[in-house]
Amino acid sequence: MKNYLIHLLNYELWANQRVIEAIEGIDNPPARALAVMGHILSAQQVWFGRVTKETTFVSIWEDIPVSWMGETAERQHRKIVSYINALAEPELLQSFDYVTSKDQPFQSTLIDIVTHMSHHAAYHRGQVVQLIRPMLKEAPITDFIVWVREE
Repeated sequence: MKNYLIHLLNYELWANQRVIEAIEGIDNPPARALAVMGHILSAQQVWFGRVTKETTFVSIWEDIPVSWMGETAERQHRKIVSYINALAEPELLQSFDYVTSKDQPFQSTLIDIVTHMSHHAAYHRGQVVQLIRPMLKEAPITDFIVWVREE
């Protein structure tokens, strides 16, 4: 299961990078596209903080400058993959207590959290691509199966 989660996270980085590169190529990207891409990256950081019990200093709708997005995605990927690599397989099924952004307490397993992060990001990447598509010659393709074929 650990290998699968890392596989999913590797896809996640690839897809995020494709969308970020597309945004970087636009002279004046829509503010909403920047906000949603920033949300994807901020939400990852918030979720990772919940798992590791580290205080995060970002909100789930943090504004992230375009020039920081690529490095932010790579840094978070390294941190999450390193964390998962250090765990024993049974720890992937361990439940984590956390509090949502609406101050509601919950418990979830790392498997469920990483799966949620991936699905959440895919949903929002679709929104970003929809917003920037009119400004691009060719919109970025971020389908999982395309990444698998290219890998």
